[in-house]
Amino acid sequence: MAMAAKAIALGALLLAGTAMAEAPADTILLNGQVYTPKGWAEALAIRGGVIVAVGDARAIEPFRGDASRVVDLKGAAVFPGLHDMHVHTQFAGLEQFACGFGYAAKPAVIAARIKECAAKAKPGDWIVGGNWSAGSFAKGEQNRGFLDKVAPNNPVMLSDEAHHSVWANSKAIAAAGVTRTTADPAGGIIERDAKGEPTGLFRENAADLIEKAMPEPSDALKRKAMTLSTRQMLSFGITSFTDASVRVGNVRTLSGLSKDGIIKQRARGCIVWSPGDADGERLIRTRADYAAPRFKTDCVKIFMDGVPTESLTAAMLHPYHSDPHKTGMLMIPQPALDEGVARFDRMGLHVKFHAVGDGAVRSAIDAVEHARKVNGWGGSAHEIGHSTFVDRADIPRARALHLTWEFSPYIWYPTQITDVDVRNAVGDEMMKRFIPIREALDSGANIIAGSDWAVVPSVNPWLAIETMITRQKPGGGDKTIAPDERVTLEQALRIYTENAAAAMGDRDLVGSIEPGMHADIVVTEKNPFKVPVTEIHDTRVRMTFVDGELVYDAANPPPLTAN
Repeated sequence: MAMAAKAIALGALLLAGTAMAEAPADTILLNGQVYTPKGWAEALAIRGGVIVAVGDARAIEPFRGDASRVVDLKGAAVFPGLHDMHVHTQFAGLEQFACGFGYAAKPAVIAARIKECAAKAKPGDWIVGGNWSAGSFAKGEQNRGFLDKVAPNNPVMLSDEAHHSVWANSKAIAAAGVTRTTADPAGGIIERDAKGEPTGLFRENAADLIEKAMPEPSDALKRKAMTLSTRQMLSFGITSFTDASVRVGNVRTLSGLSKDGIIKQRARGCIVWSPGDADGERLIRTRADYAAPRFKTDCVKIFMDGVPTESLTAAMLHPYHSDPHKTGMLMIPQPALDEGVARFDRMGLHVKFHAVGDGAVRSAIDAVEHARKVNGWGGSAHEIGHSTFVDRADIPRARALHLTWEFSPYIWYPTQITDVDVRNAVGDEMMKRFIPIREALDSGANIIAGSDWAVVPSVNPWLAIETMITRQKPGGGDKTIAPDERVTLEQALRIYTENAAAAMGDRDLVGSIEPGMHADIVVTEKNPFKVPVTEIHDTRVRMTFVDGELVYDAANPPPLTAN
């Protein structure tokens, strides 16, 4: 009798499962080109935010109900939602409301723009903007006097293209209390003239001296800025992102917008930390206060070095081509780094390193190796962010230590930062292995990508996908940077979907289109597999879904520009 009862119960369960599987879908997408792990399908059904069926129209038909929303895709392509694993949502939004000018703008253009902004500002109001490139100026031309002439009554602070240096005028320097006797802060450089006076250029941590003197943006402006930047990401099909610089000034806004349902994406916030940083330690202790259903606060951001532009602050294993007396700067001594990383690893936190130079990359890997020895292998697959230059000997170490490589392929966007500023600093030989994605893939490690927006002028992931394949500027060209590091379209898409979902800790939820996965998907007008590779950057998104909710519709878009 007991066995008979079990059989009846099992039969009832199976029938219930069948009935449940055939319950009406909320949304059905038909007549598309659906990218799945098993190949191309034609349709899919979504119920309760989850994909319940994928196949042809016949396979989806049992899920059609009277209340089902049925969308005829008319041949459009469907992909898993894309992940941007390194973005700065507040900076990206605020810059669109600031006194900006084009990348690699000439001095005359910058002067005219700052003068225009000063004419609209009240005396004493701060003028903030960017993004300047040092390569646009003659030697000695870029100084505080240049800005004093066009904005004599206002403090001015302008970010460089890499967001690692700022350019300030005399009023801003005075407001910060910086004089010729002010010492360079740890991890920072105050550029000085022959008399020892600050020129107006502040590198790395020295930029904080100026930034801390500025009035904090209002909460209303922060919300407006982040709402705009995250909407723009949705318009490109970005359904998940990592905000790589979470501090006291932006965590409350990020958290609030996520809790309010205004930020739709799955997001991770990386809390900026360095030894002795009281604010960072406090945020790490109180991180649970800011967590939300779609917003994780389980990540710590550690800046290892600067950037290999004219500032020469990226930490390199060998001297710079442009200055054989410099190898850049490591921000944190190895013993302090080892201790911090081991502590966060033991706490179950995820560490994202900013590591651009090969010296910084090695230091980061050494710190994780120390953590594995101390804690064992239960820690997170911590990320080495940017990884612009990596010594060949360190490529296989990441996989061996269960590390993740995060690259920044958007840097091919046509600005001076790559083929002028960086190349001049490191030389042609180093550029042959610039952003070594192919080598990292071949090692078997997990590879992800991030835009670093607003360091780049566009957050468009399709731009990065194309340039990962071509190693040229979007649309192609006569210059190819490190051609041996090319990847395929299939590999690029996996980097932006499955690999990134795994790094986010969400691979059981998203990253592929198959039954049981949450419906974080993007619909594109054209199929990138069916256009010339040099047209992939121009991919247009028709719809973006998160948990089955239509969060972006090109036919009825939200405001996508600053006003």
